Amino acid sequence: MQAQDERRAKNEALFREVNESVAEVVMHFLGDGESQTEPIGFICECGRADCAEPITMTVDEYEAIRTEPIHFAVAPAHERLEIESVVERHPSYFVVEKRDEEAQEAARKTDPRR
Repeated sequence: MQAQDERRAKNEALFREVNESVAEVVMHFLGDGESQTEPIGFICECGRADCAEPITMTVDEYEAIRTEPIHFAVAPAHERLEIESVVERHPSYFVVEKRDEEAQEAARKTDPRR
C-alpha cells in the first residue's frame, strides 16, 4: 500500500471511530433497546484529510452500515471509484464498499467492532 493510501485508510479509520463515539453517546441517552429514528450529525468517512463534511442519518442507519466492516458512509461525490463502489445512495450520504483487496484488509484491520 502506498503512503498516500495508508494515510487515507488511517483517516477513514479515525472518522469511523468518531462516528462510533457519536452513535455510542446517542444510544447511551436513549437506553437499551430503543430505536433512534431522528437524524443526527455524523462526519464523512471518506478519508480526505481536509474533509469534515457533516452527513445526517439515524443511528439505526449507521448501525446498518456498520454491519459490514468494508462499508463506509461518505458525503455525495466523496467516493473513490478506483477502490470502492457506491452500494447505497441517500440524500445526505452514500454508502461505499471497498473493492480493492488492500483497502478491504485495511478496513477490517481498523474496524473498532472486530
